[in-house]
Amino acid sequence: MTTPPPSPYQTPRTSYTEDDYEEIYYHFDDYAAEILLSHATDIMTDHTDPEHYEAEEKILDEASRYEWQSMKRSALFGLGCGILSFGIMRWKRGGGFSAYASRSSGGYKFDPIDKNAIGSSYQQTQNYNPPKKSSGLSFHTIVSTLLTGGISLLAIEMDLFYPSPTNNNDDNGLITPPPQWISPQIPLVPGKSMVSDLLCQPLTEEFRKFPKKLWQSGNSKGFENGYNNHIALYANGGWKDSKYYNANPNASVVSLGENTTTAAAAAETNNGKKGIYEQLVLDSLQGFVINCERRARYEKKLRRARGASKGSPVVIPVDGVPADEDLELDDIYLVDERENSHDNPRFGL
Repeated sequence: MTTPPPSPYQTPRTSYTEDDYEEIYYHFDDYAAEILLSHATDIMTDHTDPEHYEAEEKILDEASRYEWQSMKRSALFGLGCGILSFGIMRWKRGGGFSAYASRSSGGYKFDPIDKNAIGSSYQQTQNYNPPKKSSGLSFHTIVSTLLTGGISLLAIEMDLFYPSPTNNNDDNGLITPPPQWISPQIPLVPGKSMVSDLLCQPLTEEFRKFPKKLWQSGNSKGFENGYNNHIALYANGGWKDSKYYNANPNASVVSLGENTTTAAAAAETNNGKKGIYEQLVLDSLQGFVINCERRARYEKKLRRARGASKGSPVVIPVDGVPADEDLELDDIYLVDERENSHDNPRFGL
């Protein structure tokens, strides 16, 4: 598996702007997309035990709903532009407004007909085959089709019709991010999680390459150690706190992240709220990595309890991954000698 190119943000900075968070977000998103694409065959293959992936598929289907909505709107927009261009080209082919005006103005005057010339003219007409004038229909169709496809792809690439945050908010105000993998709830799901199996280890390793200050630079609860500024680091209900657990009507953790900022950060954002990419990085991405650690620890505990061998598949019980202990960023950053060996106890024991 290839490693992503170094990011300039792996060097500590005093502060971060929304543009910085955007660059960091796409650094991780491109890396995740590359990993998922390299395992596309495995992802598309039907599982032998599909019931173990039901919880994960529910989250992915919900995320896909917004993707499909964006794609359909983009396709309709491109189709509309294509039809409009086709109509304009056909109208111009017919002479446009000037041709219409000449036909509708009336007052045509015909010259007198020479009866003696009718016979000879008729004979000449029989032997004359005027060249066919191309209607240009095929050319216009091809151009408008290409225009339709091009505009649709451009709209999708630019997320032009992706639901805006105001129409796509969870109960705590966090947006549902465009990529399906970044949901912090995925590592907490019961059963199995292909996304976690593929992304947790490489994204956690990439996460460690960035300075702690990046993840601490968001909102803070004022703790002395300065790390614990993400709700996923605190003991909580884990999967049971999510809205997906038995259609939980009182979910206290819809997206594992906070929605308030410090006074300094509030001055940089509208109404004291985080920017979109700041949320995606500090709440969604960081929450995903923290919960990957929780899943790895719980899998390790289950293997020991079941007497399973190192690296054997684990099916998480129906209550999902618990989060009954506090964590710190050091639990992710500090790697002991065993974890530097070939067998990594965090991911695969």
